Amino acid sequence: MAAMTAKRTIGIDLGTTNSVVATIDERGKPLILRNRLGDSTTPSCVAFDGESGDVVVGAPARRLAVTHPRAVVYAAKRLIGKRYDDPDVQALARTLPYRVAPAPNGDAHILVGGRLLAPEMISAYVLAELRAVAEAHFGDAVDEAIITVPAYFDNQQRRATLDAAAIAGLRVRRLVNEPTAAALGYGAHRGANRRFAVCDLGGGTFDVSIVNVEDGVFEVISTHGDAFLGGEDFDRAIVENLAHDVARERGLDVAAEPQALQRLREAAEAVKHELSAAREARIDLRHLGVDAGGKPVHVQRTVTRDELERWTEPILRRLEPPCRECIARCGLTPADIDAVILVGGMTRMPAVQARLAAIFGRQPLKVVNPDEIVSIGAATQLAILDGRIEDVVLLDVTSRALGIDAGGRYQVVIPRNATIPTREHKIIATTRDDQDEIVIDVYEGESRNVEDNRHLSRYLCTGLTRAPAGEVLVAVDFTINVDGILRLSVSELGSGRRPELRLTATTGLTRAEVQRLARDLRVDG
Repeated sequence: MAAMTAKRTIGIDLGTTNSVVATIDERGKPLILRNRLGDSTTPSCVAFDGESGDVVVGAPARRLAVTHPRAVVYAAKRLIGKRYDDPDVQALARTLPYRVAPAPNGDAHILVGGRLLAPEMISAYVLAELRAVAEAHFGDAVDEAIITVPAYFDNQQRRATLDAAAIAGLRVRRLVNEPTAAALGYGAHRGANRRFAVCDLGGGTFDVSIVNVEDGVFEVISTHGDAFLGGEDFDRAIVENLAHDVARERGLDVAAEPQALQRLREAAEAVKHELSAAREARIDLRHLGVDAGGKPVHVQRTVTRDELERWTEPILRRLEPPCRECIARCGLTPADIDAVILVGGMTRMPAVQARLAAIFGRQPLKVVNPDEIVSIGAATQLAILDGRIEDVVLLDVTSRALGIDAGGRYQVVIPRNATIPTREHKIIATTRDDQDEIVIDVYEGESRNVEDNRHLSRYLCTGLTRAPAGEVLVAVDFTINVDGILRLSVSELGSGRRPELRLTATTGLTRAEVQRLARDLRVDG
């Protein structure tokens, strides 16, 4: 390899199931970079050998899942930035072959290979693999990336993604919402002025965004989604139905056998893919286990598309509420949408296409490769930032409202669908004589009841001027940057003093932990 001198930037679609890396070629066109196996997608799987300490990433790790199911981590994106006691995390943990465990701060971590790992570390291994793919392509160092995230990712999940990139040695130039990147990748910024609905159903998340394109201004006006709706849920529905049949007919509890469960999961995924094009698919699993009498259990049966749609009907129904809410939030109706773009591997499923067509009242546009379009959009955003694509302005929005606990009442500070970057402020008065500190609790949500919203973080503001109650007024500035990340700052009105503001309760990794994990990854690599 040539000496590494230049520094390059890449666009990465960091997916739940698969990840893709792209760049801009010498002609200014997006280019998908193929990995060392020649594939355009890299499975977001990481395998750990507890004895040797070896770490394997991508397709080789995925193959190990059959023989060593507890040593292979997949779908870590569903855990990143989440608390262990989150109901969605608890439901997911019951379906995974590896163990999800609480970190000392209450975050959801992963116990694998004798190590308790943050989901950020799993994502960092995948990002490092994609970085290596890019460096092999360029023969140059790569230390910058544009990374896409689900539009419905909250503040903590976005911060955790930035931490994963830092662990992998990547500086993130921009976090771009996946539906926005998909519309860019489709080329919605070119041609006539139109209004698009972008529906992104991937391995773990579902996002829908409404995008206005007018005279080079690419404006997202509304976004909604479901952070726990994706291909993994369809796979699980198939597995549960097949496992139920095996238990009824042969008395074998597949869920109690990690290797059998993983084999059934792989068969379910293959059936799902095949039924996107065919009306029926065959499963032939020899020696899945043994029954109570010690006889081998084989699973040999045909699954029809009708069966698949019946098994997954509860999941298909979950597509409608985010779409309806997204449209209503911007004061539109389905008739106001000019075109619908489908993104993500799950949109190949005919039932998904039919359900979304019914919601929007029109047939969706066909995307040549829905697995690659998001990374192409990330690379397109790179070209825009570098000035290689001119006269395009990208305006995105917040996916959730942010607010504070104001004396037991919830006050929204930044509303949902506010164009970012944005800045708002609230004035907080002292409530006691000689009060020299205040606590600021930040939440995501829109319920008037504080406890119904999701607590994000707690800040302690100290060093206030001592005075009678109500005389000291503190201006709290809330800033959301282009990455969708929230930052707070405070100042005393009148005096202009800037009291100390300290984060006291939050999720996620500390700066020292990120630095330590970056060193660990370099050793593992």
